[in-house]
Amino acid sequence: MPAPSAFPTDTKRHQALPEAVRRLGLDALLDVLDYLPDTVAFVKDAQGRYLYANRTLLERLGRPNVAGLRADEVFPASLGAAYSQQDTAVLGGRTLTEHLELHLYPGGAAGWCLTTKRTLIEAHAPVGLLGLSRDLHLPRSHASAHGLAAATARIEAEYAAPPSVPELAQSAGLSVSTFERQIRRVYGLTPTQLLTRTRIGAATALLAQTGVSVAQIAVECGYFDHSAFTRAFKGAVGLTPSGYRTFIRDRAATKG
Repeated sequence: MPAPSAFPTDTKRHQALPEAVRRLGLDALLDVLDYLPDTVAFVKDAQGRYLYANRTLLERLGRPNVAGLRADEVFPASLGAAYSQQDTAVLGGRTLTEHLELHLYPGGAAGWCLTTKRTLIEAHAPVGLLGLSRDLHLPRSHASAHGLAAATARIEAEYAAPPSVPELAQSAGLSVSTFERQIRRVYGLTPTQLLTRTRIGAATALLAQTGVSVAQIAVECGYFDHSAFTRAFKGAVGLTPSGYRTFIRDRAATKG
């Protein structure tokens, strides 16, 4: 039997809050979230329309306000549709926790982030959702990842035929549990998420910079099942590989 956690679950922590604190609602929290420069925060209603977007999100969208709009009205059409589908799934009961994804903004900014969304419930029915997407800042140098250099070098060199987590732990000279804990501490990701980021990152570069077929890119990035590659890519980027290539080309043509 696993040892009990030293920290209470989210539900227990919420129950432990004084009633006077719980009655305050989201206002104070949202005011604080407005000052996070590396985190996008938002609240949407049951139809997926923005009720609140923090300063960081508005700056990245290049808009003074998005209240009353859906994601497919503020992001490029193909991307916005994917984000709206994700909202619908969360409002339908799906829990999204630290989902690794690549955000692409209308102004051209792009970056990896970890997204968490939760449904807001009132009278046993969903009335909206709260979401946070925090930027993923990987270390500039493996020198900061003491003891992990060999393992992370293997991920970057061998992502086309990725080693297993136990093999990576062995490369680092660590037990699997210690390896996973240190990767999480240094990179903010699980080993599997770090590998996914590397593989999908390589795929986005090939799609954007070459004319290599999607099928060949899938193989070069370690996906020998084309449908598995498409699912993994769309899960991380919000677009299919072909859709992403079209999106990048259209954006380049617009800038030109």
